Amino acid sequence: TAPDLSADMLTRCRDLAIDTIAVALLGTAIGLLLAYPLAIGACRAVLLADGRGAGWARWCARIVLELSRLLLDLLRGVPDFMWAVLLANILGPSPITGVLAIAVSVAGIFGKVLSEQWDNVADEGYLALKSTGASRLQVFLYGIQPLGARTMMSFILMRTECAIRNASVIGVVGGGGLGAGLWDEYTDGNWPGVATVLMTLLAVTASADLIANFVRRRLRIDPNHPSRPQALDQAATARRRIQVLIGATLTLLGCIWWLREPMGNALSELGRIEWSFVEPYTLGLFQPTLDGAVWLTVLRESVVPLAIGVLATVSGALLAALLVYPASIAFQIDSARFTGERASPLCRALRFASMIFFRATALVMRGIPEVGWLVVLVVFFGSGVTPCIIAIALHTAGVLHRVFTESLDDVPYRRLERVGSGRFAAFAYAGLPSALPNWRTYAFFQFEVNMRVGVALGVVGAGGLGLYFRNNLAFREHGNAAAFLWGMVFLTIAVDRLSRRLQIKRNRC
Repeated sequence: TAPDLSADMLTRCRDLAIDTIAVALLGTAIGLLLAYPLAIGACRAVLLADGRGAGWARWCARIVLELSRLLLDLLRGVPDFMWAVLLANILGPSPITGVLAIAVSVAGIFGKVLSEQWDNVADEGYLALKSTGASRLQVFLYGIQPLGARTMMSFILMRTECAIRNASVIGVVGGGGLGAGLWDEYTDGNWPGVATVLMTLLAVTASADLIANFVRRRLRIDPNHPSRPQALDQAATARRRIQVLIGATLTLLGCIWWLREPMGNALSELGRIEWSFVEPYTLGLFQPTLDGAVWLTVLRESVVPLAIGVLATVSGALLAALLVYPASIAFQIDSARFTGERASPLCRALRFASMIFFRATALVMRGIPEVGWLVVLVVFFGSGVTPCIIAIALHTAGVLHRVFTESLDDVPYRRLERVGSGRFAAFAYAGLPSALPNWRTYAFFQFEVNMRVGVALGVVGAGGLGLYFRNNLAFREHGNAAAFLWGMVFLTIAVDRLSRRLQIKRNRC
């Protein structure tokens, strides 16, 4: 279907795109501020790994660790899609609902992944600092965090880009932005409008991708990387970081200015809220029913998002892994730096074309959110679980391809030089083993994300916990709705504990 390129439609898509970006950036910034102290509290390397302290002090540290992880589980156990449903019933549908929904969910996501990334930092890197008698906080600030800064920055930038897509998704249930426009055009059967909104989503995602790559290059600290032909002195490095900080601050201030009217409306709405309604509504969601039949339904319907998460993550991760090597800058463009080969101009041109093609393919896959893919796939498969799995798998492949490729390109070239037997040997025996730990962390995390997306898409065709929660909430069956809400949280906690245990086993190998 040819897109609708009329002036009115393009103006509308422009305003919706700015709404989406503002919602995503503000929500991500607030979520990161909330997540940082919780991530420190959930980091085993900070609280328990040094083995210091008396027995009671160590037990207190363990309690803080488990409470921090439990709070992070609660925050991200409810998908941002569902947070938007809950908040829309209090604040009404608006971009501010989207900001708060993303902030709460992102806080739980950032807290989990940052704590795991810090736990994955090899303790040999900061062993000398620990031997000086530095406190846990000093070891974290001057040892663990700097060593994990590159991976942390990559994930924050990637998650910001994901938040832009999520902001478009939660627009379907009251978060504003491109999601609201997409759903309006879809429900009206206006396929040219749907095509225009999807094109706008792709343009926004591509822009976010380019800006994130620019920020990453400005902050890169590896002097052996091709974008850094010579080492920068300390003053130049500090200057670049200040420039990025100023740019981020100005961008956030611009987002606040753009959303000033919705913020004012949200404050006015808070003044008109009947708290006699909100209080039992809110408390009711923390008081699930004790009806055994309802809980059996919760247990049965939990299989749906779990199965969707497994199938979509496995297929998406495999597809992403297959596309990593031909899309890698290190192995397609700069392999001469660690192999010493002299490729012909034609060979270099083909490698460059390969990199561009596969990166563009991944960009399209992750540029369209799961709901967007679902809208397209329903035309071919009808409503049900199958198009949901395919939609999530395609989006997952695009997301994981980016972080997989970045992890591979971040491997120091000196490590790749040790193989000295060609590009593929360097990839198989040095690049892949070095990047694999981060690949595992991202894959486990993406499985949890996909499981929550499976819950959210249940509202629009996949069934499971999401559909039952939405229906019970609509009929004001708060006890039953709370049971399905807590089912989401318990499912997230179980998956989180499993992934952390597997990560610990990996670190001990």
